[in-house]
Amino acid sequence: MNKQTVIKAAVRNEKGKGSARKLRSKKFIPAVLYGHKVDPVMLTIENSEIVRIFKGGDDTNLMKVQIDNQGKTVEKLVMIRETQRHPVKNNILHLDLFAVNVKEEIHAPVHIRITGESPGVKQGGILRQIMREIEVRALPTEIPQHFEVDISKLEIGDSLQVSDLNKPENVQLLADESAPILSIMAPTVVKEEESEEDEGAVATGDTPSAEKADTDSGSK
Repeated sequence: MNKQTVIKAAVRNEKGKGSARKLRSKKFIPAVLYGHKVDPVMLTIENSEIVRIFKGGDDTNLMKVQIDNQGKTVEKLVMIRETQRHPVKNNILHLDLFAVNVKEEIHAPVHIRITGESPGVKQGGILRQIMREIEVRALPTEIPQHFEVDISKLEIGDSLQVSDLNKPENVQLLADESAPILSIMAPTVVKEEESEEDEGAVATGDTPSAEKADTDSGSK
């Protein structure tokens, strides 16, 4: 079972854009919880809690949320279903938390993490990552935190496919096994449209055809 992050939240009663702005000004983030056998509940989470759970990057697939409702604490197993961010500042504005049942398989995206240094890249090749995450089907507690792909042996022209991923036995990959994940491409060479010889020909060549026409017509 993945090590689960625990976050603290509280039930909120006020809703609307004005209420949300007021919460953010006080360093809180509005959120909503819904999902398996859960009526939608509006929540508020301290911004410091959000920063903490996202500090681990993609290692936040499955977590426990402890909800304070007037002194009573309820704990739910959840996944982050959607994150709304500011279009310019990129700070988090709202979270959707999805309650899951540990006994029911679900679909979830899993991040693909690249490790190692490619010899092909060192030689001038270009790393092209085609797939950054992959959809899987599994029990919530079996979903990997991420997939690691090692590129330390890849030369120019080499590639990795979905079939190359090292996955747990109980996890189903919902993608074609032949689908490419990444490749090491040969460096592209941009050719100059005009060589130095061509430039010299323009500078020292014959009189342009338009001038020839004028000269010819004047001699008649």
